[in-house]
Amino acid sequence: MLRFLRCTICSILAMSYISVYAEIISAIMTTNTKIDCAYTLNSNRSIMEKTWQGVCDAIGLPPTDVPGGMWCMNPSGNPVYVQGGDICADGSFEIPMDFGWCEAPVASCPNLSWTLSEDKKNCSRPDFSCIINPDEVSEEKLLAAIAYGESSAMDNYEEMAAIAYATLRRRDAAKMPSLQALIKKYPSFSFVISDGNSRYRKLMCSDTEINLEKAYDAARNALNQGIDYANGGCFWDGYDLKTSGPHHYKYRHGFHFTHDQHNIFDVTEPPPRNITTKKGRYDYEYESVVTYGKTIFWKLNNNFLKATGNKQCQ
Repeated sequence: MLRFLRCTICSILAMSYISVYAEIISAIMTTNTKIDCAYTLNSNRSIMEKTWQGVCDAIGLPPTDVPGGMWCMNPSGNPVYVQGGDICADGSFEIPMDFGWCEAPVASCPNLSWTLSEDKKNCSRPDFSCIINPDEVSEEKLLAAIAYGESSAMDNYEEMAAIAYATLRRRDAAKMPSLQALIKKYPSFSFVISDGNSRYRKLMCSDTEINLEKAYDAARNALNQGIDYANGGCFWDGYDLKTSGPHHYKYRHGFHFTHDQHNIFDVTEPPPRNITTKKGRYDYEYESVVTYGKTIFWKLNNNFLKATGNKQCQ
């Protein structure tokens, strides 16, 4: 009987897998190579410097003067350790330095429409013939799909969790009863819903959470009012902030990086707007609150809210 149940479960999973993916191919194996080296922090990989002392300078802490030491000293006198690593030809960063990890064969897929399996042996891509109707899925699944679609291909949990939390903050600020109601009233809230985003479609067309666990965990964290990875933010931007330049919405309305580390795309802030109303004045509407992966998160500036009477996240 137990054997029969096992076979039945395997058959169900197999059918589920086939219904989700139209194609499965072997992964492409290529030889990587080291092209450079850099130093960083485990807690913030966005910091990359040529020397470990440069990392200390980047975070505003003095480097240790202990011979052979490689750490920065925080105000409490505790060490903040710096790690060295190799920059590989495919853009990856491998720790520790000079350990040969760049030379290992790298598995990849033909393009971003494919997903590499966990065992790095196969590539699969969704069956785009499915019909997606947000009203026919749970709010949890829709939120997971938005977080997955809006996030970068790095599959960074914190990035997805922050997007999920920011999304629900927008829902609540708009006083909408559900996420489905929010996207009906504001169709441009998330373009992944309508622009054919492959990551959004992949999750929405999937009837299993396999390989999508991070997105679902991110959605559940937000729905259960867990850790606010968005740090009070309710808006976000990716690389389009750099590519669109002055044509980007936030360039026209003004933004400010509250920390240099938030400027992950190395863009120039627009000039202050210097707008004065009867209630006050402001120079920009948006200020950064946190970054994860390839996403910057924002909230509305307090001076803007006071001068205009607007509400946060609206």
